[in-house]
Amino acid sequence: MKRAISLGFAVFLIAASLKISAQEVAQTNVKPVSNSLELVSKLQPVSFNYDKAWAEKLKLPSTSQYGFVGADAKAAVPSVVAVQAKQYPAGKNAYNSATLTKVDYESLIPLLVGSIKEQQKQIEELKNELRSLKSQASK
Repeated sequence: MKRAISLGFAVFLIAASLKISAQEVAQTNVKPVSNSLELVSKLQPVSFNYDKAWAEKLKLPSTSQYGFVGADAKAAVPSVVAVQAKQYPAGKNAYNSATLTKVDYESLIPLLVGSIKEQQKQIEELKNELRSLKSQASK
């Protein structure tokens, strides 16, 4: 029984070390983002609809969408915005191309988490300051 536990633990260690090694190979220049709140604050959420004719041509949703205006998002956080060419039919065996600005919403998640953490730090600092002021006032 003891040998089985040791063997299982050894397999776990090997698996864990392989996982860590793979991550280390894939990620380089890892450093914390310190200005998340500033970046996120520049983003202006909007609701919008795609133009009906373009929505049909490019097979875009016709329902109301939430997101960001591509040019505004690019000005605020350029690394999460890409310009993509999308082809649409323009006759028999012919295609035209339209340019779409796409925001990578998944890439915004780390910035959102970072901004929440920055705000929480500010809240804690304000709580401490308030406690200090209250204790000074009660003396």
